[in-house]
Amino acid sequence: MPRANRPRRRRGRPASPPPRPLPDIGVEEVEFAGQLWSVRRVRGNDSGRIYRCPGCQQEVSAAVAHTVVWPSETMQGLENRRHWHTPCWEARETRRPGGSWA
Repeated sequence: MPRANRPRRRRGRPASPPPRPLPDIGVEEVEFAGQLWSVRRVRGNDSGRIYRCPGCQQEVSAAVAHTVVWPSETMQGLENRRHWHTPCWEARETRRPGGSWA
């Protein structure tokens, strides 16, 4: 008799794991470059806007999830916000100084 090469399901077990809950997208405060910054991770939207990541100087599309950072104490308007790729923000301490974020 030939061998069956497909996996067999056990009864009572779901075919795939349940979806994970979405991470909290609240605002947190982080000290960076001698200043207190508010940090928020955002999901992508369809606004069509393009931003410049201060960490890598590449484009960040509003359609992809990314991190928005602004100075906590001097938020005078929307022009102080910086949109970072999330991996660039997480590696901010290893970047060379002199970026356009400060």
